[in-house]
Amino acid sequence: MLFPEHFLEVRATVTPGREDEFNRWYNAEHVPDALNMLSGCLGASRYKVVDGDGSHQYIALYAFRGATELEAALRSAEIKELIRRYDEAIGSFSTRTRTTYARVFQLEKQVA
Repeated sequence: MLFPEHFLEVRATVTPGREDEFNRWYNAEHVPDALNMLSGCLGASRYKVVDGDGSHQYIALYAFRGATELEAALRSAEIKELIRRYDEAIGSFSTRTRTTYARVFQLEKQVA
């Protein structure tokens, strides 16, 4: 499996001068909490935009095996708690949007 069947994407923009605080909290608390609290989550990765349209600075991707697991996570009390913690810890200096995706195609390079 090169990429997951389904994933949750969270795009974030951070107030200038607060990025170190944002990244420390996100990496040390939020991502580990998400992996522990969302039973269907297989793993997560975060990225910083290098070249883009300016709509956001960071992206977090949370992988799910299938639609059932992702949908359950989105309806869960656990995700509501994760959102509450985000708002409390860093919501005053960051904004975010969430989008879900389902894979429509994948091609893996064959290595000899």
